[in-house]
Amino acid sequence: MFKKPASSKPADPLADRMRKIAAVPAEEVIYSSAKPGEKRAERKQTFKSATVTTLGGERVDVVVKNVSATGARVEFLRDVQLTDRVMLSEPTLRIKTWAYVVWQTRGAAGLQFA
Repeated sequence: MFKKPASSKPADPLADRMRKIAAVPAEEVIYSSAKPGEKRAERKQTFKSATVTTLGGERVDVVVKNVSATGARVEFLRDVQLTDRVMLSEPTLRIKTWAYVVWQTRGAAGLQFA
């Protein structure tokens, strides 16, 4: 009596798959270089053009993505291998300091202020 009329539309397998995927809760991903029980410095998100100068004098244009009292994350477009220590310069954030490169992937690096 109150039956839904049969749909004339064929089943959409992609839409069914998307509904199943959306129903599963995402896992929480935490990125941290801190050891268990150790606190990280609070990071401020930013998007500022800056310059990294290597020990050999090579200047690399970078974008500062976040900054804290102890370091910064920078991203760059060129494929470059940074030296262990670099000078980070960004005038509007009043940063001109030596920093250690603590990690580097293709296009990004984590700097710890010296």
